[in-house]
Amino acid sequence: MSENIFFLSDTHFKYHSITDNERKKRRYFLSFLRSIKGSESLYLVGDIFDFWFEYKSAVPKYFGDILAGLYELRGSGTNIFMTGGNHDYWIGSYLTDTIGINPLPLLTTLDIQGLRVTVTHGDMLLPGDYTYKMLKAVIRSRPAIALARLVHPDLLFGFAKHFSRASKGITHKKTAASARTLITMAPGSFYRWKNDVFITGHIHYPHIERFGEKTFVILGDWENHYSYARLSGGTVTLEYYEPFENTEMDIR
Repeated sequence: MSENIFFLSDTHFKYHSITDNERKKRRYFLSFLRSIKGSESLYLVGDIFDFWFEYKSAVPKYFGDILAGLYELRGSGTNIFMTGGNHDYWIGSYLTDTIGINPLPLLTTLDIQGLRVTVTHGDMLLPGDYTYKMLKAVIRSRPAIALARLVHPDLLFGFAKHFSRASKGITHKKTAASARTLITMAPGSFYRWKNDVFITGHIHYPHIERFGEKTFVILGDWENHYSYARLSGGTVTLEYYEPFENTEMDIR
């Protein structure tokens, strides 16, 4: 088994439209999964699905190809871990019991290859945005989840579709500004767990920064960049599944 460990986030697989870009994204992702078979682990760091919600006797029908690819990867001996994002926080028993994905807390610190690695989706890291944080606390509460299970799946996914589109108004400029803020915050805020590495998703901006012996990684996304992190031999690198030009934005 390969000692390689992979981290990726923000694939945002859609349930409401199958465009050419969505087909390409899924094709690349499944090809990537095949290429890492037999690796030690894959960490899915949130927003893998643009919306995911399980009922007791029903799961979303839209992601059969993705689930089959993950199931096949797990069958190769690769461990798969997943933390929820702001779009797919509601991980249920189908992903864990049937597909074999190991759920992780929203923020977790792991001992891997001699390093302490902290992993989180990252939608709570930026300062401010209190309205969003309050809304998030409400929709993740047990009463809200119980109420959602009483709603017909078509209505629930229809609401999620509207909410997802409304949240897509983040501009290229704002994404760069958010990344710059996190990089500035990182040395003083993201190593409180005696960790050597901090890995986050959410910001669709691939970037890796070294602060002496500390490493900070923003995973980017699989909507435009096809970026991911690899941990091998105790070293973290940021990589792209295929070479793309102009995938890095100048934030300096």
